[in-house]
Parts: sequence; structure tokens; C-alpha cells
Amino acid sequence: MNNDVLNTSSNAPVLVGIDGSEIALRALDRALTEAAARKVPVRLLCAFPVAVVGDPGLEQRFHDAVKAESESHLEAAEEYARSHAPDVEIRKVLGEGDAARAVLHAAKDACLVVMGKRGKGDALRGRLGSVSAAVAAHSPVPVIVVPPGTHEDDSDAKLAREEGRDGKDVRVSDDQAQGGTRTPASEMDFSGSVVVGVDGAGEKNPAVAHAIQYALSHDATLSLVSVNGALSGTPEWFQDQYNQTYYFQESLERLSELARTIAEREPRLRVTQHAFLGRPGRVLVQATRTADLVVVGSRGIGGFTGLLLGSVSQAVLSSAAGPVMVVPSGR
Repeated sequence: MNNDVLNTSSNAPVLVGIDGSEIALRALDRALTEAAARKVPVRLLCAFPVAVVGDPGLEQRFHDAVKAESESHLEAAEEYARSHAPDVEIRKVLGEGDAARAVLHAAKDACLVVMGKRGKGDALRGRLGSVSAAVAAHSPVPVIVVPPGTHEDDSDAKLAREEGRDGKDVRVSDDQAQGGTRTPASEMDFSGSVVVGVDGAGEKNPAVAHAIQYALSHDATLSLVSVNGALSGTPEWFQDQYNQTYYFQESLERLSELARTIAEREPRLRVTQHAFLGRPGRVLVQATRTADLVVVGSRGIGGFTGLLLGSVSQAVLSSAAGPVMVVPSGR
């Protein structure tokens, strides 16, 4: 197992961003669940902005007002946490300045960060908020991004559903060599599973190690998903040629070998494998509709060195209908 990014501190807390919004409460619920599974504290963090307008009196009044508001958010979150998870230790942190910067500073001492997909300041529906995007891109530890509940805002669920309607992304059954069946990604049910996207790096990808650890601690199935994306945007005649058994069989064999290796090392863990044809981002977005958690690396093996979030992780975070964990790739 690749342990490069696993936090070695046994009592490192789960850090959760608080801003007084409903989605922050959903993130807090998730943080409490994660902390209970890991037997670690939860650290509540709320940061307030600083205004520089050239008027010291006005600046001070603004400072006092937003600080008091942030303190009230923390107090309300602490009360909620203690009533819903009395056995979890709760700590509060009040930050000043840029929210993403405050979270990233505190993340250095955490084992996990949990963020709402959009906070109070991110009004653009169906897309990733600026703070959660920055944290996912720069965090030294894994980040779970939680979407709003459908009763609050169903734009994420609608977006994921729309993306799956064309049926271009399909799961190819293990008996493809014998002309096996193909199932649209939008029809897959990953309930009770932790889904992790597997690329050519295989188990060397830190996302796989974290997915294994998460599935074990939450008594969930580990679902390995690989996507052959070479067909994206190519003519139909090329797709027909490329879809021959020879090309796809190699991908199936690599995925099967990885599944066997993990299952042999972790006999308590149920491991399933799923090979798809299509685009990795779209396939994993469909998985977020039913999976307990989808795990992606911040960058895949094709990512440029200076790229903080790869195209797949960006696509999944942007359109996800369920929680997504972004694991830092080795830099």
C-alpha cells in the first residue's frame, strides 16, 4: 500500500469549514462521522474577512461585526456537534483573513478536511465554490467535498443526471472477449461502495491507498473503476477498430490483477472491479449519484507537473451529486 500521504499522527483531527450555511452543517455531519470512525477530534474552523477601506473607524466596526458573526457560527456548530456526536471531542478555531488560506494553514495538522461544495459566498449553482476548489487543489491531506442536499439545492443532482443521458460511457463486462454486455454508466448502482478511479499508476496512486483504508474503516465495498478514455472524440470507424478484444483485454487484466492483489492482502475487504469505455470524469460523476464516496487523486499520471488539480478531479468535483474525496498526488 502507498502510504506517502497518510497522516502519521494518531490523534490528528478532522477539520471542517464552518460558515453558518446549511451545506456547512452537512459537511459537519460528515466530519463527525469520519471522526467517530477514526476515533479522533473534530476541529471547527470559521474565518472572517478583513476590510481595508482607508477609514480606521469603519474598518474596526466591520472587524467587530464579522468576528462576532463568525464566533456565533462556531458556537452554533459546536452545540450541534455536541448534541449529535457527544462522544467526539470538539475544538473551535477562529481564523482571520482569506477563508481558503485559513483552512489550508490548519490542514497541516489535520488528518482530513471536510468542506461544503459551496458556501455562503458562492452563488453559482451546480459548480464548485472558490474556497472548496482552492482547498482541494492545495491541501496537504485528503479533502472530502460534500454537495448540498437535494431539498436545499438539487442542481448538482440534475447536472449529473443530464451528463449521463447520452449513454456514451459504458461498463464492459468481464466476459468482453466472449461478446459480453455493456451497461451505461448512468445505470450503475454503487450503493454501499467506495469508488476509486484507477489509472495506469495502479496502486502507486495514493488515492487507492486511501480508498482501501476508508472502505475498511466504514465496512464498505471497494469498487475499482478504470476507464479506457482513448476513444474520446474519435471517429466511429476508429472506435469500432479500437474496441477489438486485443486492446481492451489488456486493461481488464491489469484491473483484475490489482483487485486480486488488494483482496489477498485485505481478506476482510470486498473488492469489485469495473472497466468502462468513455471519459473518466463523466464515468466517476455518474458514480457519485449512488456511491457512499468517490475517491480521486488530485492529479493523474497524465497531469502536468504544475497542474494542481487534474482534468478528471476538476470534472468530478464540479458536477458531483455526492461526496468526493480528493487525495493529494505526490508532488
